[in-house]
Amino acid sequence: MLHPRHQPLFDLLRPYLPLDPRKLHVFTALILSMIQARTVVLYQLVPHLQLSGTPDSRYKRLKRFVQSDLSDLLVARLILRYLNPGKIYLVIDRTHWQLGQHHVNVLLISVVWHSFAFTLCWTVLDHAGNSSQQHCIQLLKRLLPLLDNFTIGGLLADREFIGQEWFQFLAAQRIPPFIRLKADTRVNDQPVWSCFKKMSPLKVRYWHLPMKLYGVRFRVMATKSYKGEMLYLAYSGRGDQALKWYAKRWNAENLHAVLKSRGFKLEASGLYHPQRVAVLLTCVTLAFVWCCLTGERAERQKPSQTLKYGYPAKSLFRRGLDLLQEDFLQRSRIPDPGGLHVFEVLH
Repeated sequence: MLHPRHQPLFDLLRPYLPLDPRKLHVFTALILSMIQARTVVLYQLVPHLQLSGTPDSRYKRLKRFVQSDLSDLLVARLILRYLNPGKIYLVIDRTHWQLGQHHVNVLLISVVWHSFAFTLCWTVLDHAGNSSQQHCIQLLKRLLPLLDNFTIGGLLADREFIGQEWFQFLAAQRIPPFIRLKADTRVNDQPVWSCFKKMSPLKVRYWHLPMKLYGVRFRVMATKSYKGEMLYLAYSGRGDQALKWYAKRWNAENLHAVLKSRGFKLEASGLYHPQRVAVLLTCVTLAFVWCCLTGERAERQKPSQTLKYGYPAKSLFRRGLDLLQEDFLQRSRIPDPGGLHVFEVLH
């Protein structure tokens, strides 16, 4: 216990996370245990925690920790250190799960990274259902001061995130939208579906002049899937690139799947209080980023073989998670160089 396994991570993150040392010890130990156990369920993490005390006392420390205040922007600053200054694309999305009669509803803003997205900030809503325009505006306002070294190439969002106040805010901030519209959204004082009639499947049609919607002017395009489903998109910039960037919104869905059913099983945490869920999200986000960076580093050193349909057998996240878990099981401390080495790029 004089040299716990999480000590190197504690030493590495201490200059950048203004936390009390005792809280930081629990924070770093919790991240390692999440990767080892592949879950965020607190009582299942206790056997993997290298903290002093009995199992009961360690469990109590975890419960006290998730009841404390922990800003998500701490992790956002670390993630933004890793990204090269320049153009980035943001995704705003919402994930939801239910525990009995309690709804856990989280509004997130993430940055596109390979086939995933790194979560930068979030708000745990105190109600079920869609978020309001004010929730979206306030969340983005919290993030914008951290993006001075970046240019927002676009904000990607589904049709839940529309409205006059929201669109006018994006226009005032000069943030290009790539946002799907509902069929009855009024553009140029008529429903958008009426502007794109008689379209064949897999065809794309652009309205070359900006159209007025929600009090501002953006370009609008439409396409029809091979199943006959219509997609109407408000965008800025080149039309031939709009669908390409809107498709990156699916990266957020990959993120949600990893945080929940395909990775850390966030929906099984048993927590529903907004503050406690927010603290848990901070920990699992950093664990997720660590796995992704480790997988990316391993991919550069030894590219994985692709399957017959053109995709690798494992995602960067899964490859990094497997490598880190194997290292933790085989060694008494975090290897260096190895999994921990990737965190050096965050500084």
